[in-house]
Amino acid sequence: MKNQQPTTNTINHWFALVLGLVFFTSCSDTMDVAPTKRYLTTDEMSNMTQLGKKLENPYTVENMQEALGNLGASNPQARSLASSITIAPSHLYIKFLPEDSVDMNKLYQDSTLILYDYPLDYEIDSAGSFYHDPTIPVDQPTYQYCAVTVDYDLPDVAYEVLAELFIPEELEEDSTEETGARLLASGLTDQLVDEALRITGNLEDAQEDDANARKSKWRGSGRIMTWDDHFGTVPLEGLEVRLTRFFRTRTGFTNSQGYFSCSGSRFRYEGRYSYKWERHQFGVRDGALSMAGHEGPKKRGSWNYTIANEGKQEYYSTIFRAAYHYYYQNIKGLRRPPKNKGLTPKMRIRAYFESNDDSNGNHAALRRVLGVGSQIKMYNPSRQTRDVYATVIHELAHASHWHMHNTYFNITNDVVKETWARGVQWDLTRMRYSTYRGGQTIRPEYLQLVIDLIDSPSDANNGYESISIDNVEGYTIRQIEDALLGNFSLSAWMKGIKIRYNHETENNIDVLLDTWQ
Repeated sequence: MKNQQPTTNTINHWFALVLGLVFFTSCSDTMDVAPTKRYLTTDEMSNMTQLGKKLENPYTVENMQEALGNLGASNPQARSLASSITIAPSHLYIKFLPEDSVDMNKLYQDSTLILYDYPLDYEIDSAGSFYHDPTIPVDQPTYQYCAVTVDYDLPDVAYEVLAELFIPEELEEDSTEETGARLLASGLTDQLVDEALRITGNLEDAQEDDANARKSKWRGSGRIMTWDDHFGTVPLEGLEVRLTRFFRTRTGFTNSQGYFSCSGSRFRYEGRYSYKWERHQFGVRDGALSMAGHEGPKKRGSWNYTIANEGKQEYYSTIFRAAYHYYYQNIKGLRRPPKNKGLTPKMRIRAYFESNDDSNGNHAALRRVLGVGSQIKMYNPSRQTRDVYATVIHELAHASHWHMHNTYFNITNDVVKETWARGVQWDLTRMRYSTYRGGQTIRPEYLQLVIDLIDSPSDANNGYESISIDNVEGYTIRQIEDALLGNFSLSAWMKGIKIRYNHETENNIDVLLDTWQ
């Protein structure tokens, strides 16, 4: 395959930027302003994964050919195999060279591409929450690495082929592939891999009693838990855990109890566990462009890990849990936030590990158009888990509202936007934290009106001014959302609810509205 060279498609990228400007900024913040070119500081790098030495690649076609020849010198079966099969590339080791967020979005939209932001043929000296190549400015995406089959249809992003690979363990899974089928029939795959590891200095954990003994195969599995201030240790559901050894990756998703099991063929030697705080639809950013994650141990066997007393990782886990809820779990029939496709790329949530006296979080649609910036920003990580969770729900409610119809959203009164998000925040957060009373009333915009349409008159929530005025109850959050579309003021919205639904308490809506206005 011929390498693509790095190019700048100026027309397309300017078009993307201009198109993005058509979408008016939503809510409480403006578009990110690109910083002047700068590189990671020493403090920023202190939380970054640190690479160790570069390893000689055992899976190159040349090394595999040499390994097969070495086996043939003393093994007639291997000698016969070497004369009847061709060691040709089965995979390519790719280094993508994204120029900007537009390129990154092209990569993210390929749900089958397993990307790493660090090279796969290096040791990891110390694990951090992200990696960004120190030679690349912080406002530009870092290189992305992966291994793909030789016939993989790569995204339209500049790349380099770092190596042509022959990975026998992967070929064995495809019995229709001739070389893999011959290797499988010969029973020499393990010996071939071991010899390639030996000649490149990567053969570890040799069994003392028999250097030729084959290690038993094992499947990646384990359990991931996290800390919650309200419940204590809780399972972390929906996280994709990776098990990596050189250019082979196996993945598994944690279930409702936090357990995972990696699919695909098993490993014989140690692999490294890791995860990113992202799914196909959303991702949590550690910095301007880097997705947050965690590099786990290099080991054999299961990985059981509890995130506790770890600052950033606890913060990221709470943000992930809330976003996973809104995108993938039961949300009482509400519309999902915008999905990762076309002109609406992966939702980026930038998690600032810092205090902000003015805001716990904000949402601005313009920052997300074609992948420019992070549409949601989060602050004040020292708050209770439940409150961080609720803020994520609030900001995603804005994103979903915008996605219903961005033109209508842009001319909708702020009090409608914020009152709606306050209501969703209350209703969905209570699905996890049943005693949650909602966000504070902050006049003139952050009102409890949606909550009062749903709850009983006797319920008291945060900022409630007079229980006696709440004589409305029993509407569903989806009914209120349906009436939201096309109505730009509180009065129009409430009128729309009365027109849409025959409800026994609808005659009390006007009194309730007057109280809040």
